[in-house]
Amino acid sequence: MVKGVGINIDTRRLSGSHEILRTELEKFQRFGFDYAEIPPAGLDVILDGKIVSKRLDPILQILKSCSLKFTVHGPDPVNLSSNREEDFSIVLATIDFASFVGAESVVYHCGWLGEDREKKDREIENLKKLCDKLEKMRVILVVENTRQTIEQTLEIVQAVNHPNVRLLIDVGHLFLRLRGNEKEFLRQISLGLPHAFELHVHDNFGKPEEDYEPMMASSLFAYLYGVGDLHLPIGYGRIPFEELFKLVREEFDGIVVLEINDMNRFEKDIPESLEKLRTLSTAGGVGHA
Repeated sequence: MVKGVGINIDTRRLSGSHEILRTELEKFQRFGFDYAEIPPAGLDVILDGKIVSKRLDPILQILKSCSLKFTVHGPDPVNLSSNREEDFSIVLATIDFASFVGAESVVYHCGWLGEDREKKDREIENLKKLCDKLEKMRVILVVENTRQTIEQTLEIVQAVNHPNVRLLIDVGHLFLRLRGNEKEFLRQISLGLPHAFELHVHDNFGKPEEDYEPMMASSLFAYLYGVGDLHLPIGYGRIPFEELFKLVREEFDGIVVLEINDMNRFEKDIPESLEKLRTLSTAGGVGHA
């Protein structure tokens, strides 16, 4: 059962602005979302791996002024399979931020790509080191597939083996990783859903950037060619959302977050995507744009 539908506030849109944060929260509340996913990297509230308290206080006041619940998206470059000490410090600060704002989860991008055993072991050990803090702060860390399959991401989560480290399925990333193979996509989704705390949903055409010339995959022309991680509204691409949500209704109990990054292009489509997600979550069906 879907416990709520949220939307991301993209790091690049914020540029450290509290006013943009306030405006987007008010907008998403009017649209009818249940959650907003907050990126501390976009608010400059973590500097050199530490919380900046004088920047935290006004953020807390803004968040308290709205009725939305929250999740937190950790910084994309953080990689716990690497040897960088800064990454671990940033994750700790992000967990602190999530606790301060009352967020239910912190999103972490899986670092291991299924090849280097040493990196895999390092990532697992670093995640285990976070578990006591996560439990104390009552925060769930969700490990998101980026270029990994669900099988690979789940391997990390299950090796950590702690209730405060769960799976996040990004359906757009998975569809790209599988180059639009719908049968394998749905198999991987079904495999992951019983272990997932959160889903990220957005549409694309299953055409990864590495299969195309750089110019075709650039921000100027990617939409023309349908290439890459476009973060399209629901129904604009080829992801089989009706089949996906049949599985979601049967096997998932968590938060669904719509990820739309480019508000200039797609803000007007957000209410329709929300309506489609509500319908899909309650056994209805939707068509494509």
